[in-house]
Amino acid sequence: MNVLMMTSAAPKMAVFSTDEKRPPLGVGFLISVMKTAGHQVYFVDNYLNPSNVLETDFLIKRQIDFVGIYSNTICYQGTLLLLHKLQYLREKRKWNGKIIVGGPHTSVGSNSIPEFVDHVVVGEGEVSILEIISGTETDRIVYGKKVTDMDNLPLPAWEEFVYLPYMWRDPWIDTFPVYTFNTSRGCSFDCNFCSVQSVWGKAYRFMSAERVVSDIEYMIKYYGLKGAYFREDHFTLSKARVVDFCELLLRKNIRIEWICETRVDNLCDLEYLKLISKAGCRAFYIGVESGSPRMLEFFKKGETVEQFVDAFGLAKKVGIKTYASFVVGAPTETGEDRKATHDLISILKPDYYSTNIYAGIPGSELYEYVRKNRLYEYEDLNKVLYLKGHNKRVNKYYHGNPYFKIPSTVRKKQIVIFEMKKKIGLILKQIKNKIQY
Repeated sequence: MNVLMMTSAAPKMAVFSTDEKRPPLGVGFLISVMKTAGHQVYFVDNYLNPSNVLETDFLIKRQIDFVGIYSNTICYQGTLLLLHKLQYLREKRKWNGKIIVGGPHTSVGSNSIPEFVDHVVVGEGEVSILEIISGTETDRIVYGKKVTDMDNLPLPAWEEFVYLPYMWRDPWIDTFPVYTFNTSRGCSFDCNFCSVQSVWGKAYRFMSAERVVSDIEYMIKYYGLKGAYFREDHFTLSKARVVDFCELLLRKNIRIEWICETRVDNLCDLEYLKLISKAGCRAFYIGVESGSPRMLEFFKKGETVEQFVDAFGLAKKVGIKTYASFVVGAPTETGEDRKATHDLISILKPDYYSTNIYAGIPGSELYEYVRKNRLYEYEDLNKVLYLKGHNKRVNKYYHGNPYFKIPSTVRKKQIVIFEMKKKIGLILKQIKNKIQY
């Protein structure tokens, strides 16, 4: 079969930043699975660079049997646009293939997908995509089977990615190129603002240290890897795996730099962090969320302020940089809670931190809480909930950036003025740098 895999275009305005353009590894796994099974697969990344491929005769020339769309909630409007274009082609008898939709959004909002879509995959798609293409799976709503042995997954289809203009650098690593890895799925924690469990489930599954190192060696040999970014919810959750991973890197004398996203509850161990640092780790991306013990409990984080202080201090001691992410404007938050967060930032002294304004994303417990208690003032077309006072928080924390405001309140004039200020600021910065030089 001939399959076209596509991502949805990033919206011009979104409650969360859409600037980070990295390879869609979830799609990459699917492409590899299909290629291994003997199918011809094409790939178009509209998120990276919007394409007009559906306005051409591409589908006919390549005899495309299936078009698969990867959708997340922020890009849902882009997904709808692609779906309706495909349906239009079918109605005009310009294409007669089938449409498949998967990705995070279908796991939290399968009922929002138009009825004309042939298959909607909820959850993991590696097994289901082959069953759909072969015709053994005929249901419209397909509940994907979980991959229980992560080592059996093929490498993502890097041959589709490496020549595209993705972000191949990272501010924490001085070398180039830096490739992204997903080596685990599932989350055993219960943070109420997160929808990860809706996609991957609660059980934590991971690739073995041997498999991860083998993938790194392959990427070094064929694609010149110099750095790795483990972009997953908590790379260090399995302490034993991380120890094995680090020791294997050192034993094989694999000299790379790497960073990871993780939690702090198993980072409060100096000898453990010394090993991680020695093996090339340069930075931790950590979701702290709040400096208020009450808010941490409300979020069901399962971590304490004391653990954050301990872990950040130890990371600094072994030379690992830290990026801390915080949430403001969440339900029940008070002025005292915000002050506690501000105080914690001063104590942690992270190398970099970001403040994220809370907005309700479908699929989380907190989203349902916000909806049930009518704590929001606006619901956009993607079903994202904006809490009361959202625009005031944008003015305070995002310098009034109109791209993060409630869409219905943004006027063209606001965007023009903001873009002018950005340009002026950039010019002044360049002048300052020249003077200093």
